Amino acid sequence: MNASNELKKSVEKILFRVEKEGDKALAAYSRQFDKTALKPSEFFIGRAKMAEGYRRCNSDIRGALQTAKSRIESFHRCELDNISNGWSINLDGIRAGQRATAIPKAALYVPGGRFCYPSTVLMTAIPAKVAGVEELIVATPKKNLRDEVLAAAHLAGVDRILCLGGPWAIAALAYGTKTVPRVDKIVGPGNAYVTEAKRQVFGKVGIDGLAGPSEIAVWADSKADLKKVVMNLLAQAEHDPDSRCYLLTRERKVSELVRKEIPEASLKQIEFLVMSTEAAIINKIDAIAPEHLYLALSNAKSVWKRVKNAGAIFVGEDAVVPLGDYSAGPSHVLPTGGSARFASGLSVKDFLKWSSVIERTPGQGKKAVAAARILAGIEGLSFHERTLALCQ
Repeated sequence: MNASNELKKSVEKILFRVEKEGDKALAAYSRQFDKTALKPSEFFIGRAKMAEGYRRCNSDIRGALQTAKSRIESFHRCELDNISNGWSINLDGIRAGQRATAIPKAALYVPGGRFCYPSTVLMTAIPAKVAGVEELIVATPKKNLRDEVLAAAHLAGVDRILCLGGPWAIAALAYGTKTVPRVDKIVGPGNAYVTEAKRQVFGKVGIDGLAGPSEIAVWADSKADLKKVVMNLLAQAEHDPDSRCYLLTRERKVSELVRKEIPEASLKQIEFLVMSTEAAIINKIDAIAPEHLYLALSNAKSVWKRVKNAGAIFVGEDAVVPLGDYSAGPSHVLPTGGSARFASGLSVKDFLKWSSVIERTPGQGKKAVAAARILAGIEGLSFHERTLALCQ
C-alpha cells in the first residue's frame, strides 16, 4: 500500500499525540472521529459484557458462530500440532535446535465502517488462542460492538475489548497509556489510516502485515457454472469500492458471458483477461499474487499445485470464496496488494516465536570450535577468539 504524504503526516501527528498525551488524546480522538464520548474507565469492556451479547443473539446466530468457531479452531489446532513441537539435531557433540513459545500479549484489530465483522474476531482471535497467547485484546470502535461481535469475542476467548479504533487505537496498543497496556503484536485488517499506523509503529511492536484493498482472481473454463463465477466476483467487489477482481480464461465466450452478467457499477472493478495457454494464465496469476484465487475449472485439482503466489486457493467451483470468509477453517486475514509473493495468511505461526537452543557436550564439537576461532580471527574479534580458546 502506498500512502500519500498527507495521510502519513496525519497518522504521524496522531501517533505522536497519543504517545505524549495518552488517555487524554484517546478520549479526544474518540469524540472527534468516532463521535463517542468515553472516559478512560470506559475504554474497555470485559468478558461479562461479551457473554451478555452472546446470550442476546438468537439461536441461529449462536449456532452459526459456534460452527465457524469449531471449524476454525480445529484447523489451527492441526496447524499447531505440526509446527510447535521443539526439535534438535546433534552436530558432532553440539546439539542445536529450536523451541516455540507464544507471544504473551496480542491485539486484534477489527474494522468497522460499512459492515459489521464478527467473522474477523473469530479469524484473528482463535489462532492466537490456539497458539497460547496469554492475553487477547480486540480493538474496534464502540459503535461497532453489536451483540454478534460481542458473541464472537466471547466464544473466541477474548479477554477484553478496547472500544477505540483508528490510528489512535494502534498508537495506544503500541506505546501503552495509563489505561491501555502495551502489547507485543498487533494483527488484523483496517483502513488506509490503520494500515499506515501499523507501518509507523512496527519495531515498537510486531505486526502481521500491511493490508490493502481486497482482491480475487477467478480462473474459469467453458464447463464452469457461470453463475458461481459471477457471484464470486461480485462478492469480492462488494467488500470495498477499491477491491480488485480479475477473470482469467482461455475462452473468449466465457469472458463475454460473464461480462454481460456484471452490473455496470461493478465493471470498473473487474479486469477481463483472455489468454491462450494454461501456462500464460498461471504466470499471470503468479504476477498478480491475488489474495483469493478461485478455480472454476474441470481440472482444478491438478492445476492448483502449479500456482506459486496466492493467499488462499479455492479448488473447484463448489469451494466458493465466501466459504473461506466465514467457516472453511483457515483465517480470512490474507496478504493483499501482491504481497502473497512473500507473505502468508494469518495463522498460529503469527503468534509464535522460535528460540534457538544450543547445548554442547564437554569436550565434543572440537571441529566447530576450531572453525569458530579461525573466523573470529579473520574478523578481528580477539575476545571472541580467546573465549573460544577456553573451550578447546
